[in-house]
Amino acid sequence: MMHRFLLGTLPVLALTACVSDTVYHAPGVSVASRDATFAQCQSQSLSQYPIRNETRFRPPTFVPATETCDAAGVCTRTEGYWEPGEAYTVDVNADFRRTATQGCMGSAGFSRVELPFCEEGTAVIQSTTIPTLNGGTCLIRQRGAEPLIVNPAR
Repeated sequence: MMHRFLLGTLPVLALTACVSDTVYHAPGVSVASRDATFAQCQSQSLSQYPIRNETRFRPPTFVPATETCDAAGVCTRTEGYWEPGEAYTVDVNADFRRTATQGCMGSAGFSRVELPFCEEGTAVIQSTTIPTLNGGTCLIRQRGAEPLIVNPAR
C-alpha cells in the first residue's frame, strides 16, 4: 500500500540534529519484516555476546603549583597535586554485538545504506515495503522506530 504525502514542517532542532542516517535496506521487503528480522538478530547477538560491563579509570592528572600575587605584592602559592582518574563503565561486548547483528542482517539479505533525511516540503511516496533506491531516496524520522525509507513523488 503506497500513499503520497507532503513532508510537513519539522522542528528546527530535528533538522540540525543530523542530515543522514545508516539504515538496513532490502527492496521489496516489508518494513514489518525488516523490523522483525532486526529484533531477532539483536536478540541472537545479545545471547552470543551478553552485556559485560567493566569499570575502567582515566589516568590521574597532575595540577601544577600556582602562585598568585595581589597589587601589594603579597603572593600566595598553591602546591601542585594529583587528581585521581575518573571511573567509567564500558560494555566490552558492545562492538561484538553490533558486528554480529550486522552479519545476521546481511545473511538475511539486508545491506546497510546511508541516506539523507528528506528535506522539508519534499513530496514522497510512503509504503509499507522498502523501495528500490534511486537518486532521490531519503529518510523520514519516526518516533521510537527506524527511519522510513521513501522515494520522492513524481
